Amino acid sequence: MTTHLQAGRRFGQVSRTLKGLTGALLLASIPVLSQAATFTINFDNAGAFSGTPPSQPADPNAVYATATFQDTGANEVTLTMSVMNNILSGAYVNDWYFNVAGVNFNQLTETFVSGVQALTATDSSNAYKADGTGGMFDVYFGFATSNPGQLAAGATSVYKFTGNGLTANSFNSLSVPDNGGGGNYVGAVHVQGYSSSVWLYGNPPPVRVPEPVPLGLLGLGMLGIAISRRQKKRS
Repeated sequence: MTTHLQAGRRFGQVSRTLKGLTGALLLASIPVLSQAATFTINFDNAGAFSGTPPSQPADPNAVYATATFQDTGANEVTLTMSVMNNILSGAYVNDWYFNVAGVNFNQLTETFVSGVQALTATDSSNAYKADGTGGMFDVYFGFATSNPGQLAAGATSVYKFTGNGLTANSFNSLSVPDNGGGGNYVGAVHVQGYSSSVWLYGNPPPVRVPEPVPLGLLGLGMLGIAISRRQKKRS
């Protein structure tokens, strides 16, 4: 009889442990979703809408310039414009265009932080047109076409934006189409420094959204934890 009782107790302890672990694992599998702190725009030859793209990189989908907006404080966003080393030798980015939504342009400011400083850094609602069918943008950076000042391979330019209610997601906005119907881009760049030049629109990288755990599994996990705790109190 004693042996059976001890075995039953051990089985109960194992059962309680397994139930607790099951609940914990189920809860741990639930993705934690939070507001994105950054917004990135990628530029590649596949986004060409005017001119002739450089021959390198050979893969038209290879990203060779990025613009990353990051929340760095209340009403403060830091922009990093980067040109990768895979761009054609001698090529550089001359002009960058962006959009911003939900802000008062009279209160929006951009301050140079580090890297290559633009000759022009300005903003105004739908005031800056990209070439051809690029559309109208709100923010413009113009860099030098000769050194010093080129934004060429391996170079970066960092600016800080401030404005009431401003976040990185404020720049996830589309340009206004021009009269020809082109536009609706989150950003654009002008690349030159080789035998031709090209205007590219930018695309945000694909975002992988975690799949939510079904409510049934969540309920089972909570139930397992509750049963485990109740049995511990009884013992």
